[in-house]
Amino acid sequence: MSSKLVQKSLRQAAAPTSNNSSHNVSRKRKTNPATTNRSTVKVSKEEIVQDHIESMLRLDNLVQRNASSTAQKSFDRHSSNLKQQQKQKQSSKRNATGVSNSRSTSSSFAKLPHEKRVDKEREKRKREEGYFRDLAKALKKAKKGKKK
Repeated sequence: MSSKLVQKSLRQAAAPTSNNSSHNVSRKRKTNPATTNRSTVKVSKEEIVQDHIESMLRLDNLVQRNASSTAQKSFDRHSSNLKQQQKQKQSSKRNATGVSNSRSTSSSFAKLPHEKRVDKEREKRKREEGYFRDLAKALKKAKKGKKK
């Protein structure tokens, strides 16, 4: 269950009782272990669930407070990439015609544009160009940082 849904349900449940209860959710309860004896106190299922929800909310608040914006952007970027890959897989499954040795299949492959063969030298040049492009960007960024 997502923490946003849990927070929403807690707010709705706590709204009639008091307005300040949502503020108390983020605080950790301090109990003295000497005064609380676990063997004699019966804990209901509702209290256990409530404690678990409060601990999840505390954890969620800590993560939100300590998470950086770059980490969030990275997570969003990776999740969008995963979604795109899943869409591509599903569309390829839908459009899968299958490979066969028929005249229509061979003619459909003949209509596709020619793909260049893999050449080690060309690949090496592409990697070097990418490396130098990235290096130029980093130098520009460092130069801008020095001007400020």
